[in-house]
Amino acid sequence: MTKRRILLAVAAVLVVVVAAGAVGVHLLTRGRLDHGKVFTATSGQLTVKPGQLFSIEVGAYPSWGDIWHTAAPGPDAGTVRAAGEEFVDNLGLVSGHYDNVLASGGHYYFVFRAGNPGQATITLRSRYGDDPHPSADKTPEMLGRTFTVDVRA
Repeated sequence: MTKRRILLAVAAVLVVVVAAGAVGVHLLTRGRLDHGKVFTATSGQLTVKPGQLFSIEVGAYPSWGDIWHTAAPGPDAGTVRAAGEEFVDNLGLVSGHYDNVLASGGHYYFVFRAGNPGQATITLRSRYGDDPHPSADKTPEMLGRTFTVDVRA
């Protein structure tokens, strides 16, 4: 019976440690800005309400030159206006292959506030998309993405 209690106590401690670690990682990798409703880079058509805060999340590896920005011209300011942007590092916890090299990346969050009802277009571009001669191994998704925002009451 004593061994069973010891095992239960060890298991309980492990659960607490893992949960605390997960909460800590979440707090360190969520960023400082309020991202509102988060849409992924593959969302395409975004539907939001007037006044709603929302963001577009794009995974990136800035240490390898994968740096994203909002392309000009920006969205119609009466329908959608920029509210900030930030890069949140994965703290080396999530890695991926980038140009056949193991790298640690993160996520850009482009934050907007919906205005008047209507439609607006947001285009995000990678630094690679600004290169007049991007290498052939860069896919269109690596160079830029366009989103249609439908603001509906």
